[in-house]
Amino acid sequence: MKTLWRGKAACIMLLVAAATSAGCGSIGPGRMLQDRTDYISSYTESWKRQILLNIVKVRYAEPIFFMDVGDIVAGYSMETVGNAGFSRTIYDNPAPVTDSINPVFGNFGRLDFGLSARYTDRPTITYKPMTGASFRLGVMSSLPVRNIMVGLDTGISAKFLFNLGVRSINGLRNSTLTASGNVPAQEGFKRTVEIISHLQLENALRVRVDRGQNSREGRMYLTLGGKRPSPEVAALISELRDILDLDPAVYEYEVNIDPEVQNRRQIAIQAFSLMQILASVAARVDIPAKDIASHRALPPIQDSPGSDVLAPVAVHSGGVKPLDAFAAISFHGHWFWVDDCDLLTKRVFSFLMLAFTLMEEKGVTQPPQLTIPVQ
Repeated sequence: MKTLWRGKAACIMLLVAAATSAGCGSIGPGRMLQDRTDYISSYTESWKRQILLNIVKVRYAEPIFFMDVGDIVAGYSMETVGNAGFSRTIYDNPAPVTDSINPVFGNFGRLDFGLSARYTDRPTITYKPMTGASFRLGVMSSLPVRNIMVGLDTGISAKFLFNLGVRSINGLRNSTLTASGNVPAQEGFKRTVEIISHLQLENALRVRVDRGQNSREGRMYLTLGGKRPSPEVAALISELRDILDLDPAVYEYEVNIDPEVQNRRQIAIQAFSLMQILASVAARVDIPAKDIASHRALPPIQDSPGSDVLAPVAVHSGGVKPLDAFAAISFHGHWFWVDDCDLLTKRVFSFLMLAFTLMEEKGVTQPPQLTIPVQ
């Protein structure tokens, strides 16, 4: 009976192998559900750590560097093979059924079966270092004013866009870091940002772009109020005109970088570079005292740019890796991190990630072409 049971078990295993082989014809749809979210999470986490690392490096007076992810190609393959065979010799003479003789195949019959499976995961990820023109345009150049205004029109907080990204409005200066220290923002700039923020919340401003001709960029206009502004909105607009010295006869003003002289129907906006924004956040890094005393890191600067949207300490430091952090990196024997409960700093990091997308894409090099073998 033992031999009979072994024969049945072999047949059962062969059937299972055949069923498994038929059911694993394609793993692509199932992997897609997990891969897209996993790659998005990993990509976002790597960007947060990269930004945090460069912010800390600014305080340690070390050169910053960014590495972008080019292409991600995930290739999978799975093979399952099942086989079975039976052989019987011509000399097989049936014998009485006993415990030691197979009642089906006899002494000279043989059943062979096998099952094999192979799973291959070959993701290909390319990296593009930001050097040369890409570094100059992406990190050293000023944020495009056109993209800042488009972000304002799409609902991005005016406080973040202007306090962190704008250097001046019609000559009114934001706080600026210099080699000798920080130059505080002018009161007119602060009040301008407050008014624009109120108008944004009241849905009382709009950005209009004229299409250019012959591949030239069209002009951009900032429209204030609307057809029937409320008394509160009208009062804010009137105050904004006085601060920026705008023509009170119109509600639409052209936005550009270099306005015409004595043109009161234009608003001149100059923006910070991404490097300057990183330096503003770097002023809020909690650097260990011994690194400052040994002149390994720069001392903190009080009342740095973006003070209205940044906490006094945006990045913490310690000797032990934090258990729950928005982003954390190890540098110079210390751990630096952003608290996951610090919503203000987390919003600033989101803005910094957005700032990369606000940069112009002029002179972008083509990513390397990948050849995917057919399997």
